[in-house]
Amino acid sequence: MTGRPRVRGADPVAIRSLSPEDAPECDAVIASLPYHFGNAEGRRLCAEAVRSRDGLIAVAADGDAEEIIGFLTFERHFDASAEITWMAVRADHRHGGVGTALLDELCGRLVTEGRRLLLAFTVSPSEPEDEPDGYNVTRAFYLSRGFVAARDLPDLWPDDKAILLIKPLPVPGSKLG
Repeated sequence: MTGRPRVRGADPVAIRSLSPEDAPECDAVIASLPYHFGNAEGRRLCAEAVRSRDGLIAVAADGDAEEIIGFLTFERHFDASAEITWMAVRADHRHGGVGTALLDELCGRLVTEGRRLLLAFTVSPSEPEDEPDGYNVTRAFYLSRGFVAARDLPDLWPDDKAILLIKPLPVPGSKLG
């Protein structure tokens, strides 16, 4: 487990590797976000991922107890890239730095492995939306953390248009890294 980074005005949050035993608490995180996870097949796929894929969780201390307040899963592709497959922060902890802490930890691990690109897919801005804390906020999160919009993929998912976001990762020892 890494140290406990402080997230904006909140209790410290620890980031650690996801284990299959964490899955029920990750399911509860998803249940707190019905707008973002309203598709039954998506919830099923996410539940499968937290039980079988590599990932990270954000844990907050509540007295002597710890609770999972966010997670992400990822897959490594080829030698130089990885993809965030699922990421969620419990509704009552959104916009407090938990997602950033998860992303920073993942990027650090991927750079150590020599990976050069991190990919993420989300709902495209060409998809109509009127939710104030919807996918417009999700895209803004990624874009403000170094991802760039690469392209729309309108046929990737059956119900929504997807956008591919890419974050270049620093190369250790380079002038940029």
